[in-house]
Amino acid sequence: MRTDPLMNLTYQKGKDGLLYPELQISEDEKTDRTPVGKFGRLWKEYMTENHPHRLSELVAQSKINETISKVDGEAESRKERLIQELLKAQPMPDTEDPLERAGHMNMITATAEEIVLNELVLKVR
Repeated sequence: MRTDPLMNLTYQKGKDGLLYPELQISEDEKTDRTPVGKFGRLWKEYMTENHPHRLSELVAQSKINETISKVDGEAESRKERLIQELLKAQPMPDTEDPLERAGHMNMITATAEEIVLNELVLKVR
């Protein structure tokens, strides 16, 4: 019978006095501590619902957080480029009404986000 632990873990004392294991999910500690953005969360939800086996593979390979960060970064930069392109095609209205200008910008942003979702986020990686 095996008596040695499968993993040697280090622990950190929490504010409540309990010991918590210091787990590192991916190879890069910085990636594990980076907050997930909107598109990264949406991609993870999509994968959880539609491709759980692929998601499990990424977890087992320690690449889940890296992939989530990559999806989020690509989607955000694509969204910004699309907003600029859409503003060139549909410039801001020449009006002083801030509600009309805000509505136009909201429409442009929503259009860009929908394109990004279909192009980058709702895809298996």
